[in-house]
Amino acid sequence: MQFVMLTDTHFVAQGRCLYGLDLEGRLKTAVEIINRKHPKIAFLIITGDLVHWGEEAAYRNLADALRGCSAPVILMMGNHDRRAPFLAVFPHADQDGAGFVQCVRQLDDATIITLDSLDEEAPNDEGLLCRHRLTFLEQALTAAPKDKPVLLFQHHPPFDTGLKSMDRIKLRNWEDEWAVISRTRRPDYLFTGHVHRPIAGSWNGVPFHIQRGLGHQVAFDFETTDHTPGSHEPPDYTLVTVKDATIVIHQSSFLYDGPRFSLDDSMAAAAPSPDQLPR
Repeated sequence: MQFVMLTDTHFVAQGRCLYGLDLEGRLKTAVEIINRKHPKIAFLIITGDLVHWGEEAAYRNLADALRGCSAPVILMMGNHDRRAPFLAVFPHADQDGAGFVQCVRQLDDATIITLDSLDEEAPNDEGLLCRHRLTFLEQALTAAPKDKPVLLFQHHPPFDTGLKSMDRIKLRNWEDEWAVISRTRRPDYLFTGHVHRPIAGSWNGVPFHIQRGLGHQVAFDFETTDHTPGSHEPPDYTLVTVKDATIVIHQSSFLYDGPRFSLDDSMAAAAPSPDQLPR
């Protein structure tokens, strides 16, 4: 099984930019490349912060941009999202029957669990898993077949990354999530967004992947605390392959337009500058 992951699309209403970036154009480019290069993926998942200001017009713009995607699309909630306007535009999106945008999918090669970590009442952007959502997670982990991997998706990381400006708005009650996991089953992989940087590691023995944002990035800055430093580093999408007990993650910078050449070409190896590489 293969799938593609994007995150933090931060869409705005049609015709507008955010931090100087054309997010609609970026997503349409990503979708076109994903369709062309990965036509057999099981799904495309976007792990929250779908829009920037929670506007229904922005969700309509997102729906238009995703219309050309040939794979099923899974959409999740992030701290910038709002459920009511989202569901007004995406009425068939995942819902758990209690007002949260989350689900469990039993696929042939893996169990997919998506969690809604949005706290619409939070005074800042930190996440929350209330009692209902923790129960949902516990039931999903308990029921997951033991003979295939469990992939857990949520917007907010439940741990510090070292980026102080973002660690202050991680999942607020991460201890409660870990208590559920420790008494049921550890996911085979945890996928999150929110931080807008490509980060990988292990949380209490659970390997994790944090996806780089589609639009603006959070700068590689371990000191700033009085604001969130931003940058325009290039975006990427992630291709995940699940086969038996192996999970392989590839990141592709889909807006890269520089030279491509053979590493076995002696003339390329001797080129004094990129613009003199053999074409």
